[in-house]
Amino acid sequence: MVAMMRCKSCGYVIAEGKLKDVCPACGVPRKMFEPWTDPVSEKRRALLEMDLHPLVIHFTVAFTASAFALSLFALAFPRFLAGLATNVLVVMTAVLPLAVLAGWVAGVFDGKIRFRRVTTPLLVRKMVMGGSVFLETLAAAVLMLAFGLDPMWVRVVVAVLLGLALGAVAMLAKIGVGLLGAKFPG
Repeated sequence: MVAMMRCKSCGYVIAEGKLKDVCPACGVPRKMFEPWTDPVSEKRRALLEMDLHPLVIHFTVAFTASAFALSLFALAFPRFLAGLATNVLVVMTAVLPLAVLAGWVAGVFDGKIRFRRVTTPLLVRKMVMGGSVFLETLAAAVLMLAFGLDPMWVRVVVAVLLGLALGAVAMLAKIGVGLLGAKFPG
């Protein structure tokens, strides 16, 4: 097992052999480091280091933002590249609920691995908000597949639903960033 060191100033953890004269994260001198033992088992650490949830979520966030931007474009310029923009928006919106669902499942898995349970207030809030993002994107997909983009009201409702989903995704990200500093139970 590799000896690990933790910065007393910022909490950065690094293998002792890789530590130079200063902390690579905050710049304090090497003397500010102390020996550190990971409280998380090797198996749990390996699962955490896969970063499954962040990978899936970054894709989903980009997908949601792109679909929202494209829906605004289709709303503002209904005749410009109508076929291509419409086809791309229809495909993206149809696939988006699946991407959101994959992010939700990855988040539950990650929460279970990180915190050993998913019933904490912030994780429950994230799951409920993730469920609302799924319902908003599913409603947009169903509307678009049922009516197409020709009625203007569909374009407006789809843009609103995707905008609401993007806002909820931004709030989910803010909660997630706050959870990054949480200490893992051993």
